[in-house]
Amino acid sequence: MKHRVTGRRALALTAATTIALSGLLVAGPAYAEDGAEPTPTPSSTATSETNAPVEDAPVEDAPPADLVKLADTAADHGVEFVASGTTAEGQEITLVSEDGATDDASIEAFAAEAQVPASSVVALGGTPQAFAEGDIVGGQGYLIVDQDDRLYNCSVGFAAWSPDRTPALLSAGHCAFDDTNRPMAGTLWSVPSEQPAAGGNDDLPATPEVLGTFGFAQFGSTDNAPGSDGDTNATDISVIDVVPGTNPLPFVTDWTTATEAYDSLAESGYAVKAVGAAVPGPVAKSGRTTGYTVGAINGNHIIDGWAQIEDRWVQGFSSNTEAGPGDSGGAVIQGNTAVGLISGGIEAEPGVEQWTWSASLTAALPKTGGYEVALDIDAPVITSPTDGAEVQPGTTVTGTAPGATEVTVSGFGADQTVAVTDGAFSFVGPVELGAQTITVTARNGLSTSDSTTIDVTVVPAPLVAPVITSPANDSRVNETVTEVSGTGLPTTTITVTDAKTDDVLGTTEVAGDGSWTVDGLSFEYGLDYSIVVTQTRDEEVSPEATSTFSVVPVSPAVTSVTNGAEFAHNDGPSGLAGTGIDGATVTVKLNGAEPTSANTAALAGAFAAASGTFTATVEDGAWSVDFGAALESGSYTVSATQAIDGVSSDPTDLSFAVLAAPVAGGGGAAAPGDGGLAVTGADLLVPLSAAAIALALLSGGLLLVFRRRQLIES
Repeated sequence: MKHRVTGRRALALTAATTIALSGLLVAGPAYAEDGAEPTPTPSSTATSETNAPVEDAPVEDAPPADLVKLADTAADHGVEFVASGTTAEGQEITLVSEDGATDDASIEAFAAEAQVPASSVVALGGTPQAFAEGDIVGGQGYLIVDQDDRLYNCSVGFAAWSPDRTPALLSAGHCAFDDTNRPMAGTLWSVPSEQPAAGGNDDLPATPEVLGTFGFAQFGSTDNAPGSDGDTNATDISVIDVVPGTNPLPFVTDWTTATEAYDSLAESGYAVKAVGAAVPGPVAKSGRTTGYTVGAINGNHIIDGWAQIEDRWVQGFSSNTEAGPGDSGGAVIQGNTAVGLISGGIEAEPGVEQWTWSASLTAALPKTGGYEVALDIDAPVITSPTDGAEVQPGTTVTGTAPGATEVTVSGFGADQTVAVTDGAFSFVGPVELGAQTITVTARNGLSTSDSTTIDVTVVPAPLVAPVITSPANDSRVNETVTEVSGTGLPTTTITVTDAKTDDVLGTTEVAGDGSWTVDGLSFEYGLDYSIVVTQTRDEEVSPEATSTFSVVPVSPAVTSVTNGAEFAHNDGPSGLAGTGIDGATVTVKLNGAEPTSANTAALAGAFAAASGTFTATVEDGAWSVDFGAALESGSYTVSATQAIDGVSSDPTDLSFAVLAAPVAGGGGAAAPGDGGLAVTGADLLVPLSAAAIALALLSGGLLLVFRRRQLIES
């Protein structure tokens, strides 16, 4: 089966086959049916075209699948399984820990389901330790037990958290199924120093230890269907829910410290600090067969696409990073960012370049039902205040937490969660006087950092005047003032007093964040209210803060004319209308100015525009005033206010214009119905005065008579 790519030019990889890089471990010789020389099978699911498959005999010294099932059955009944076997006297025995349930009912229920005599179940005084403390890291190998008691090898990808924050591991999905796609029975620890990556011979542990069971696995599309090119559900990922005492670490081993101790690989490697999509450039992988290797994503490599691994499609990316059978599930990282899990590929050989396919971690994780990669988050740094400092109540605490999305704060008051923005955080510190402890822990999803703790001493702050933020001094507000608020020193007592009557209007205590509010007040429409605010600590009273303010109606709205409007010379408004507060008296001041197109100085005075003051009462939220006639040509300004109980609002100001009538060109054409007189300019707001008429007759009377005579004669 040849490697297939999607929408990209295939690499020249000769007639090699893409294989899943898991490995079947065979303890004794396994022979092909024709008697050929035995060859260990490199894959649990298929072989390459150049290496014929072999028939694999069961491993005689492999722990039976029943051992894994026995532990699971014990856990179902609250019993903590330790060991099972034959005593020196030849009797079958099952050991459990007193750390779990040991009452008769639990033991009998466990024994009945496990099909062992209840009398053979013996409780130990505790839970034995494994070879080490249970630390396991990315790239480490593990054993898989199938339902026929055979063992397979795969590699751990990354430490993980389940949705309910129990520890888990990520690996390849195909590691969880046998050749016939049956689920594997369970997983066991393997000895680091016996892995090929450490130069070992794949010897089995002297005492096999259960690692965990597969909690989720998907190889291909949904429900493990083969999937198709471009299928965004196609992936290769599994989740191992580990047994108690196992401690997955957000770390990828470099395979330089392998010993017989299970946790030896945690001594050297790379911390996992983020999860992301693969990008072009260097990329590394860690697995139990070829160890820690570095390659690149470049040239013809696919950065985001689909490959057919065996008969399943997997979304991911390719690289030339060295990998081989048994590396399946291994960690793929770029720097400290987890990007993938080894899925399959083509091993390098003379004339054939290495081609490794990795399942995209960002595409695979959402399929697992809420599992997350465990991250190594740096402990937060508190930049201010310093450890041992003296601080005032409510002093702001600041710090940094790179890689975290939030920090939890404890040690004083109720625990709180604070967002981290651009790697920084801040919150209000303790307010109670005396010695206080501040503890900060960084978080990203289900991953947490070590905590950072400082000790401070909270001392009284100088008692200064409080700050009044609302109503502000010299302000004019439009609604009844029912509360006064501001800032002060936490835990001090705020007193609000009427400056004119000395009546105490209310008291309150300043909150931990320095804020305070005195409510239950009622300052209605009125001018020049004045309040005095002080804060008191024990018997000490602070200087005063004052605020003088007025409560006035909101400005009325003018709806009939918009600011900057222009009207035709024969369409000037004859009034003004708008909205306001029911019962309020609206006062409209109209000011007009003559147009700039007066023909002569004598005529200019005739264009004095209307001016005046008009009033109306708001009814049903509306008001209107009548100017008495349509406004003639000119520029106008309006100032409208509304008053309640003698208190007037701020004005609503606007301006508009009534345009002059158009002047006919070429000496003037006769206007219809005017006896042949040409249009001479804008309409007049008031009749011409006697003096203006006389002036007009003197300056143009003869010509006018002459023109009329000509018209009559003609």
